[in-house]
Amino acid sequence: MESIINYYEAYDEENRLTKDRAHKIEFITTTHFLDKYINKNSKILDLGAGTGIYSFFYAEKGVDIVSMDICPKHVSIMKDKAKKRNISLNVLEGNALDLNAFSEETFDMVLCLGPLYHLMNKEERDKCIKECKRVLKSDGILATAYISRFATFINMIHRNTKNINDHGLRNISKTGKEFDDSRDCFYHSTYKEMEEIMDENKIYKLEHIGTDGIGGGLRHIINKFDDDEFDYWMKYHMETCKDESLIGYSQHGLYIGKKL
Repeated sequence: MESIINYYEAYDEENRLTKDRAHKIEFITTTHFLDKYINKNSKILDLGAGTGIYSFFYAEKGVDIVSMDICPKHVSIMKDKAKKRNISLNVLEGNALDLNAFSEETFDMVLCLGPLYHLMNKEERDKCIKECKRVLKSDGILATAYISRFATFINMIHRNTKNINDHGLRNISKTGKEFDDSRDCFYHSTYKEMEEIMDENKIYKLEHIGTDGIGGGLRHIINKFDDDEFDYWMKYHMETCKDESLIGYSQHGLYIGKKL
């Protein structure tokens, strides 16, 4: 976990989902679908909360949220923001593989929108999902995000055509990992892999979505749109983001399921 903490100590997670139109698509899409399952009576665990963009979005709507992240920097940022905004938010430092701080069937929903990015082997990913399921109430909702290995391959070549010669990038498209050693910080999944691991853990599928669609490879175009053009792009995106034939080309995927 040290490599993950070190990565985020140097990375600007605070502005990742808001810095331009293209990056906002993931947040807009994710909240659009989460809103179908969240109300003011919901008790939510935001696991791997980063600097709390989803936590604050729902806390400001009066939802009861516990926010947990493994990175001390992120925990500090969330606590500072909660104090400055005068928002009641329970912020904890912790590991997604160990939720012993919570009793069974505590939450109506668990947002696991980051941890699966960083769990390098299937045993860890299984353990994370099982821990999320344990703290969910009966019929509780689990929302998990993942990074697509195929979209990563395309988007990195789009950024720099010379990346086609990067053996690490080629490895990602095959195994989901760049180095397959301690240097790896990110794991890249596939649509089929996410479907299978959720089935194995008896999470009933409600939605499977490509949250940024093909926008990752078209950032320079999307960021030039005016408001009307961006609205039309979002209309197209929302109409196509659940198409199974397209999800693999979305940089980020979102699986929403119900505990069985």
